[in-house]
Amino acid sequence: MESNLDNKTYSDKDIISENLSPQELQQKAEWLKNKIQKSISDVSKMKNDNKSRAAFIKVNTILLSGIATILLGLNIIGVESLFKDIAFILGALVTLLNALEPFFNYKALWVESEKGKARFHRLKDEFDYYLAGTSPDKLDKEVLNQFHRKNQEIWINLSGSWEEHRQNSRSSS
Repeated sequence: MESNLDNKTYSDKDIISENLSPQELQQKAEWLKNKIQKSISDVSKMKNDNKSRAAFIKVNTILLSGIATILLGLNIIGVESLFKDIAFILGALVTLLNALEPFFNYKALWVESEKGKARFHRLKDEFDYYLAGTSPDKLDKEVLNQFHRKNQEIWINLSGSWEEHRQNSRSSS
């Protein structure tokens, strides 16, 4: 079985090509299980980081806009000019935050990370199911190669999504 990853063609023998003993196949299976779990952890961290950044921009945009509006509406003698200046600065910060949001596109990256996390969880479930239904001495290197390739393909898809979002933000700015 072949797979086209990153415009290169890989065959199963490129991943696990040597004749391995059942113990060595078990070690490869355990390594792959850990790799999939690490992928889930890494994507979860990316998702949480992008979610936090998206929320930071949204919340601060709302807060700064609200404060600027309140300051412009206050009529306290002697400080109207100061309030207008502060409101102007806050308005500039809102503009800056609104410009950053589509450039970095944290919300879209958060969604893509969530999709990737779901794909990794599905892969983990499928792999765990395979391991649970296969005795350690009957592990198939071809099946292990397929799971390894799926893990790589999910990362390549995530990377491609990230690149696409970056290109879209560059072309729109």
